[in-house]
Amino acid sequence: MAINFNNKDIQGASKSFPGLPLFKSATWSNIIRYIGRPVKPSELIFFTTHLSLMIEIDTPMNQALKAIESQTKNTAFKKVIHSMVQDVEEGKQLSDAMKRHPRVFNSMFISMVKGGESGGFLNDALDKIAEMQEKRKALTTQIRSALTYPAFLCVLGFVVVIFIMVSVLPKFTALFAGKESILPFTTRFLMQGSTFLQSYWWLCIISLIGLIIGLKFFKESKHGQALIDWFIVSSPLVSRISNKIYTNELLRILGNLIESKVPLLDALEVTRGAIRNRYFRKFIEKIIIHVEHGGKFSQPFATYPYILDSVKQMVSTGEETGNLPKTMLRLTRFYDVEVEQELKRFATMIEPVALVVMGAVVGLIVSSVILPMFKLAHAVG
Repeated sequence: MAINFNNKDIQGASKSFPGLPLFKSATWSNIIRYIGRPVKPSELIFFTTHLSLMIEIDTPMNQALKAIESQTKNTAFKKVIHSMVQDVEEGKQLSDAMKRHPRVFNSMFISMVKGGESGGFLNDALDKIAEMQEKRKALTTQIRSALTYPAFLCVLGFVVVIFIMVSVLPKFTALFAGKESILPFTTRFLMQGSTFLQSYWWLCIISLIGLIIGLKFFKESKHGQALIDWFIVSSPLVSRISNKIYTNELLRILGNLIESKVPLLDALEVTRGAIRNRYFRKFIEKIIIHVEHGGKFSQPFATYPYILDSVKQMVSTGEETGNLPKTMLRLTRFYDVEVEQELKRFATMIEPVALVVMGAVVGLIVSSVILPMFKLAHAVG
């Protein structure tokens, strides 16, 4: 369904949304790129599972999409589904209808749906997609839960330190005035820091905001992303977990695509686009070039340093026996448990470390105030 705008409407929309291209006619799929809240993973899981169920009970595609549309609360997603209903009723396949909404349905989603349509197992393909979405959502939840408590302790420690520096320490400044020569270095440093915070608090706030904005831009820059990707796969602190997570994601996407009858090179291209870390993307590019020149799929695995040895062996065996997708999906089930256990161990380890660090910082500040008082009392006595 097309929506027509006059020139006045177009100019008004351009002022409201500077990134909106000028056009005289538009579809809902174009508009929702700029308007409406994004589609949440839970909403996409709901869409996928319900569509699979309706297809399984032989509900016509357009009726199934209409039923899901009526149950969808997200306005932007509702319009996407409405547009898909119209495409399906015009004779287009579901995968073709999804291609018009790349911000909702990624290349992996569309490739598996297309494979399911051509092979006659669309509901199975949708079930696999829903399972992958649920696994990714569960992993995100596990990572957040592992980092939430340490992050809370860091924020709490920062607030406590600022409170002591601004509200508590100034009360002792008059007591220590004129006796700086006998005070420890930490006490003198904290007193100067407290004075600076009280006098130039506005500069501290501006600097903090500037630091946050700078870190955000650095993270989104090419060099910043390269450094973060390198740290994730190479740092001894997180590489053990992150390499398992990326390897597991690679195996799950590729295994499901191949099992859905997607050609190997197409499946590799889709997987490369779905993996976020540049080092794993380069690894997939290496596999693509190797396979295009007639080499075995498993050979690049043998020399890649960030892939686990057990995965290298199992992938080689799976290719030789003709059970590559089954082998990869079996490995993902094993490493799902491994990653969950690793994250639990990481959380168990980092929580006491965060407590010790926070306690040490607060203890240093308190001791820098209390110990000089005993020294002054001893000097007076």
